[in-house]
Amino acid sequence: MKATNILYLLLFSLGAFGQKQSACSLCKMDISDVRFMAFAEIKNTKLSFDAAECLVNYIKLNTEAKNLQVTDYQTGNLIEATSAFYLKSADIPSPMGANISAYATEKAAQSMQKQKGGEVMNWDTLQKRFKSSKFGSNTESHHHHSSRPDIYGPTGIMGDHLHGKGGKMLSVKYMTMPMNGNRSSSKLIEDEAVFANYMVSPQQMNMQMFMISGMYAISDKVTLMAMQNFRINNMTLTHKMVMEGMPMYHDFETKATGFGDLNLNTLIGLISKENYSFHLNTGLSVPLGSISNRDKTPMSESAKLPYAMQLGSGTYDATIGGTLRGSREKSSWGIQHLSTFRMGKNQYDYNLGDLHQMNLWTTHSLTSKLSTSLRINATVSGAINGKDDELMPMMVPTAKGSNYERQIIRAFAGINSFTLTKGILASAEIGLPVFQHSAGVFMDETFTLNTGLRFIL
Repeated sequence: MKATNILYLLLFSLGAFGQKQSACSLCKMDISDVRFMAFAEIKNTKLSFDAAECLVNYIKLNTEAKNLQVTDYQTGNLIEATSAFYLKSADIPSPMGANISAYATEKAAQSMQKQKGGEVMNWDTLQKRFKSSKFGSNTESHHHHSSRPDIYGPTGIMGDHLHGKGGKMLSVKYMTMPMNGNRSSSKLIEDEAVFANYMVSPQQMNMQMFMISGMYAISDKVTLMAMQNFRINNMTLTHKMVMEGMPMYHDFETKATGFGDLNLNTLIGLISKENYSFHLNTGLSVPLGSISNRDKTPMSESAKLPYAMQLGSGTYDATIGGTLRGSREKSSWGIQHLSTFRMGKNQYDYNLGDLHQMNLWTTHSLTSKLSTSLRINATVSGAINGKDDELMPMMVPTAKGSNYERQIIRAFAGINSFTLTKGILASAEIGLPVFQHSAGVFMDETFTLNTGLRFIL
């Protein structure tokens, strides 16, 4: 290695580990691994990049760039980018996720290929590959910002991104949503207002959900996703009886636990630009969750639980929508609309109301591993159509189908953080309702907590 090259890379190495790190001229992320560094000049200004993929994406937009150089992965020497050879191998992960390392000779690249596998390309092939796959647009595993935590949406968002062909991701998430007391229309009401029309007043409910999901891209434009959840529903209630003119109150608890419905989804990329993209969200819900749960109540040793306590819909449900996403230097944003339509009635001659959701979010990177997020969620739920004949609508508000027609707006704040282990993103967000309205009596939602781990494979 030439002495000037040693000095040049040493200075950048010191900067990468100092308090003020050198930043990539394209993605603005800190340069931390000198083995993948690249350089260019434009208008007599020296530019540095944290990986060859950032250099390629930069010159796609700035064709006047010259003196293109990359770092030889084996020797650390600076070499001409146009005469170098490149190995794309998952066993040599580069900072921006394209897994590209550079070599001075084809023989050297092929020698490394024998050890690590992958594909050897020259400069022209590399450029064509980036151009044909729209590298750096709506795919994640091959996105030139893919190691930025802000690129990934808040943990409560599902189906917010596509992957490049062959890309995979596994997610494990936990959600809890406590409710306390009751509302009529948009106002909180006391128990006695509930007892005026019902024999039982719900007091508290906690819905918990554990979910595992997987994503796999069969092409750059189509990503498949499957989600399965396990639910735990707990509710405490108060039963009012009048004995000899005196009211008597009895508190009791019901619980339902088990697997919910299976969701199968397909994400289809339609628009793919450098700083924004749009894809369709399509899905089918398979009714695996039980709608026959029972528990002991003051009225029965084995009473059929109301709709809110059941674990699934009992019907095949179709989801259609779309996601628009964009990114800037250190921030990203997204808009997603999803509508779920119930297909027929279930075995108990009812179906849940159609569901419409709109999510708007923005994320901002604080460091190369930590980002914050803000999200607004608006949800509109329709009334339940039909009736389970075992349920008595005058007994408790949760047994009356018309009470499920409601609108709610929630505001969320969250974080995404890459862990010490490469490829694992830990996320959390908490949301508070800022508006709630129901057609009848419905429980008052207090907050929503979403947490999860995403394993980017």
